[in-house]
Amino acid sequence: MNREEVSEIVCEYADVFGPTNRPERKKVEARLRYIDKIELFEGLYALFLLPDGLKTYARQQNAGVILYKLKPRVHLELKQRIRILLDTWNPSVEQLPFYLTEKCGTIRMLKVLDELKLEPLKERERAALDTLTYWVKRHEI
Repeated sequence: MNREEVSEIVCEYADVFGPTNRPERKKVEARLRYIDKIELFEGLYALFLLPDGLKTYARQQNAGVILYKLKPRVHLELKQRIRILLDTWNPSVEQLPFYLTEKCGTIRMLKVLDELKLEPLKERERAALDTLTYWVKRHEI
């Protein structure tokens, strides 16, 4: 299974069942559990880059839950990955920063977020960055 198929499976599920935690999601997780970790990560990460729309939140929420539950181990260019998603990530989906924090560590996450705060950002990106920082600090608790 490739990353496009991962994205498609999660979108199809989210479009039918919405953002709530349903037993049916366990079937999706079971299908995705043993595929290549890079393909899994990339397929889920792609959903955080979707432009805002009627189905975007449900897709991102499900991608976040699956990402956090399956925890694919991949090498990340953390700063670049975060910078790219600031304009599209829904700040209500805390599972993405929780995953990144567990994977990369709180200190590294906060360092990267502080570095990004020094860059020129749109208002929406700055708000997302502030919320990411909140979720990273909240995950420590």
